[in-house]
Amino acid sequence: MVGPKDAHDTANDAFDVLSHHRRRYALQCLREYETPLALADLADEVAVREHDRPLPEISAEAVKRIYVSLYHTHVPKLADADYVRYSQERDEVALLDHVARLEQRRRYLVAERSTTNG
Repeated sequence: MVGPKDAHDTANDAFDVLSHHRRRYALQCLREYETPLALADLADEVAVREHDRPLPEISAEAVKRIYVSLYHTHVPKLADADYVRYSQERDEVALLDHVARLEQRRRYLVAERSTTNG
């Protein structure tokens, strides 16, 4: 059973993980594609969201900075929090099943709320 302190710590951990826009964008990309992505492809997709323009209009240096920060900071933090799995051998980032299920529940609740409030 989860006590009040445990629930509080769990919420704080989730807020900490989701506090950076780059991690939120990475999770959003993985949810949308519903398949593991190569880290370079994930960096491209995050760059598109961050810069709000097509990939050809974003400098290679900007994409490289995003790739490096995903590799060294954001993907490890998401993996440590059990949001994603990263395989360095396959250079692949995958959303864990329980996170995908949480997103499905969130969508369901949002849809339910809009039908009961509409």
